Amino acid sequence: MPFTPPDEELVERVKRGDRAAYNTIVKRHERLVAKSVCDVTHDFAAVEDLMQEVFLKVFRKVHLYHPDEGKFTVWLVTVAKREAINYLRRRKRHAHVSLQDTATPEGFAPIDRPSEQVSRRETWAKVLAALGRFPEPARTILKKRMIEGSSFDAIAKLLKKPLDTVKTIYYRGAETLRKRMELPAS
Repeated sequence: MPFTPPDEELVERVKRGDRAAYNTIVKRHERLVAKSVCDVTHDFAAVEDLMQEVFLKVFRKVHLYHPDEGKFTVWLVTVAKREAINYLRRRKRHAHVSLQDTATPEGFAPIDRPSEQVSRRETWAKVLAALGRFPEPARTILKKRMIEGSSFDAIAKLLKKPLDTVKTIYYRGAETLRKRMELPAS
């Protein structure tokens, strides 16, 4: 298994303009950011856009993170939740976001291949849209397991349902999701 540096080391490399370090941070924490914004907005359709906004903001504001003041993931979740709250405020006022607000610093593309970002965005959007069409409790079980990475035990305790029931609902839901998204059986 290849060595992956700790977040703090990656952040220092990002501060020096290292794209690979930035990509590693995005891949490592995209589920955490998705969970954080979804917890605030409860809007599956907005999660992908908010994730992109959060990671762009993280890149632009990475100089504000100081390891001696706390863990990177705490800072990242704070940025994500604040961005989600701002989204709710903008949505409430029916304001439009300017392209200027989401522009990246000149001369740096936060991803190496735009086609990968588009593909990942499209996949996330499809998954989130499909999850939104599930009835409860299947929607919550699938969201908690697939997006947040929660254990079956934690989900069963949260929903006050037997563990086997949660597993059954999850596996049936995952199969339905696979069919809806026209993915091959694994």
